[in-house]
Amino acid sequence: MAKNNRTLLLIIFLLGIFIGALDTGIVSPARTVIASQLSISSSSSVWIVTIYTLAYAVSMPIAGKFSDRYGKKKVFTLSIALFGIGSLLCGVSNYAGSFSFLLAARVIQALGGGGIMPVATAYIGESFPIEKRGSALGLVGAIYGVSTTLGPTVGSALLNLVGNSNWGVLFLINVPICIGVIITALIVKDEGIVKEPKKMDVLGSIIVTLLILALMYALTNLQFHDFKNSIASTKVWPYLLAFIILLPIFIIVERKSLDPILNLKYFTNREIALTLLISFITGAGMMGIVFVPQFGENALKLKTGSGGYLVTLMAIFSGISAPLGGRLVDKYSPKLVLSMGFASTLIGSSTLAFIVAKNPSFISLLIGLAFIGLGMGFCMGTPLNYLMQTNVDPSETASAQSTLSLIRSIGVAISPNILIGFISEAGKNISPKLMTILPKVTIPGSNTAVSMTQGGSSSISPDQLAALQNADVTTITDVLKQFSGSMIDKFSPMLKQQLQNSKLPKGVTADTLVAQWKSDYLAQIDAIRSSIENMFQSTLNEGFAKLFIGAAAIALLGLIFTLLLSRKTKPVSSN
Repeated sequence: MAKNNRTLLLIIFLLGIFIGALDTGIVSPARTVIASQLSISSSSSVWIVTIYTLAYAVSMPIAGKFSDRYGKKKVFTLSIALFGIGSLLCGVSNYAGSFSFLLAARVIQALGGGGIMPVATAYIGESFPIEKRGSALGLVGAIYGVSTTLGPTVGSALLNLVGNSNWGVLFLINVPICIGVIITALIVKDEGIVKEPKKMDVLGSIIVTLLILALMYALTNLQFHDFKNSIASTKVWPYLLAFIILLPIFIIVERKSLDPILNLKYFTNREIALTLLISFITGAGMMGIVFVPQFGENALKLKTGSGGYLVTLMAIFSGISAPLGGRLVDKYSPKLVLSMGFASTLIGSSTLAFIVAKNPSFISLLIGLAFIGLGMGFCMGTPLNYLMQTNVDPSETASAQSTLSLIRSIGVAISPNILIGFISEAGKNISPKLMTILPKVTIPGSNTAVSMTQGGSSSISPDQLAALQNADVTTITDVLKQFSGSMIDKFSPMLKQQLQNSKLPKGVTADTLVAQWKSDYLAQIDAIRSSIENMFQSTLNEGFAKLFIGAAAIALLGLIFTLLLSRKTKPVSSN
């Protein structure tokens, strides 16, 4: 292939990876906005993300197999076209005002998205000689890592620019890029490796689709911090049962297939099996970054929504380490780069857990995020993609990359449900602890001092409870003042009646006395603002500390399995 053609194809494949990875995070900040605009509940809005994740996971192995059979450029171009059509329809749903329309469009978008990353990675890897493959895949890791971490920040910036009522723009920006990529792909000729077609594994394709859907849906709904009740839910156990039943059937079908949709030999080859296991661990650990903005806001006492730049800092370090890791893979080995990545993540997560959470400062936070960003860049793509491509037959690199991406997606799906439990537990402890430091209420005309919550939790309205749960370290004092003011207002009519029946000083009315009492009490809360904020911050940070200890444990596990890899990586046939 001519050098110019290869360069153009490299550019369009990288562009495809960029928009595909960006879209996984760009929708996150808009979910509540979309829910409000389309008049759906918050729980229903989760399907905007869930249905994309499910369709994306299903499409990966099928797209990978098709690209090995019919050509990577053809399948990649079709995937980009589907992604573009889905993006266009998602944007149109903003103005059609239909949630069902949006979900259908997200499925189309995901079916295209699932074929972008693995096919592009396989093509880029096989287009370069083995001595330069690491550097080439380093570009993939850099683009994927930066776009994934920047997704939520870009989404928030776009919403601020165009307004919440025009959230469809988040999807429509993909359309011109997709058109440009398709036109370029159609012009450029390609002579990629194509596998000799055998009978298509239709039955295997159907079973693997059902298998992935069952597993991913169950894992998405499984809450590990409430495991007993969660696994008994009809949103979990029937799907896990379906997975358990389908798995042996799938294995039997694939063993008999001439050209299996998922090569079972990947799981019996030691190096490939270890690579897939490490990919799962990487996916699970990667999701720790979801909690970084909230942690940074709490640690530095920033307003909600202003922690996005912390993710940008991580993206910068990730963008530095990904291409550097690619060059180190070429010069040394993927084992070394993975070890550096997991070690960096371990150091970064431990810094956040044991230093920042206990004694917050911007410098210590920056150091922790820098190490996590470096770790992400080293682990995200290059070494794992390199290991996969050099350990399978050249005619099935896309299928192998799809399997790698699928296993990582399972890790991504399971991770938040494991880690969120630490934050949920800390959140439950905040209200009781705060109530203990609120000033006692001394009722006018009486020496009796009572707690603001003496009536029990039943005296707190759902709206007040929601306000307390959604407060951050910068708003908690004002939320407590509003809560206390509303509680005083509840007692005021009864108190005024009692005061009117008692002897009041001349010129003093029951109304003025109660108003002054309320004003004085709210002033007492203001006086302990610092104590309230510190109590809120430290309690939530305890949960974050446990979360990042969990992330560090995941990184340590990844490091241990990485050390089991062979020092040298040589291409082997999977046939």
